[in-house]
Amino acid sequence: MISPILIVGLGNPGANYEKTRHNVGFLSVDAAAEILQMRLRKPFFRQYEIGKTAVSDRLCVMVKPLTYMNRSGVILPKLMSSYRISAESLVVICDNMDLQPGTVRVRCGGGTAGHRGIASVQQEIGSSDFLRVYIGIGRPAEEVSVVDHVLGAFEDETAMQRGIRRGGEAALALMHEPLERVMNEYNRKEAHHADN
Repeated sequence: MISPILIVGLGNPGANYEKTRHNVGFLSVDAAAEILQMRLRKPFFRQYEIGKTAVSDRLCVMVKPLTYMNRSGVILPKLMSSYRISAESLVVICDNMDLQPGTVRVRCGGGTAGHRGIASVQQEIGSSDFLRVYIGIGRPAEEVSVVDHVLGAFEDETAMQRGIRRGGEAALALMHEPLERVMNEYNRKEAHHADN
């Protein structure tokens, strides 16, 4: 049996944050769970929602930390230890302001680019060698603060929903396909079709 994969979506819990740019990681995990017909549930006295299923011969564990973005990594060491998951089998899905809204980028390792959720994950697990699926949310307008931007609602709903779905698909593709192939598939420039 191949080692399990842990797919973690970053976001903030609560209805106020649900459809905000900072929550595309949560929404992408929801999209991936829907593809696998998996339900995430919150175990008693735990600060996360979790779902598990086997895909072919690999266990897939999906998690949404409920510790708020800046403390996203707090729950991970114990979970990774329980399922014997190394940093290389951890996939983190989150927003990225350097990418156009709805664009998806897959990579392994790297810095935090100022993303506090990623910084928390790196600090808590003691490694930056995990897989990342970034979903673009674009840069704020000149008069808008970064905080207001990331906690604001989507402007281009169609592009964002497409990016959220593609982010979930990319995370699932990493279960059985080599990183290079997934990067080639999802990191290419997407043509904007009028019909979708």
